[in-house]
Amino acid sequence: MTDPAFRLVPVEEYLRLERDNPTRHDYIDGFVYAQAGASRAHNVIATNITVALHGPAQKAGCQVYQSDRKVRVTPTRYHYPDIVVSCAGGNDDDDTETAPCLIVEVLSESTRMADQNYKAERYRDLPSLQGYLLVDSRSRSAAIWRRTDEGWTFEVVGETFELPCLPVTLNLADLYDGTSL
Repeated sequence: MTDPAFRLVPVEEYLRLERDNPTRHDYIDGFVYAQAGASRAHNVIATNITVALHGPAQKAGCQVYQSDRKVRVTPTRYHYPDIVVSCAGGNDDDDTETAPCLIVEVLSESTRMADQNYKAERYRDLPSLQGYLLVDSRSRSAAIWRRTDEGWTFEVVGETFELPCLPVTLNLADLYDGTSL
């Protein structure tokens, strides 16, 4: 008899292994998916967004995390967004965010479909989430999902736009500064 090609990983084992692993992995219902490396443009855009959010977040008593803060979407689903904003507090030893108010994904060819579809649906189920920003790394464009009293709205943003969760207006020129876009 041969071993199966794969095995489901219990969530407790995933969380334990992830603490000491330098490579980040998403976890979906027992399956573990390694996160791919990102392009230069992706990294520059993510850094520009983090810098733009940092000051307003501190003033509002919130925290901005880039790449290494996993979000618990359900008890059996964990993802590492490019940027997470949380105003819920927490302790320094905790490595999982359970109440983000804003999630940002910088789209790349390898993540575009999951970020725009699967993750968009899952993230919008988080009661604390007020916005989900998608920023393209291959063309100068961005879109945002916003929670309203009537539900979620989707908007392709213009050159400047406001974010939910933090009192900040972003400018696409600033987000793409340092790239050829």
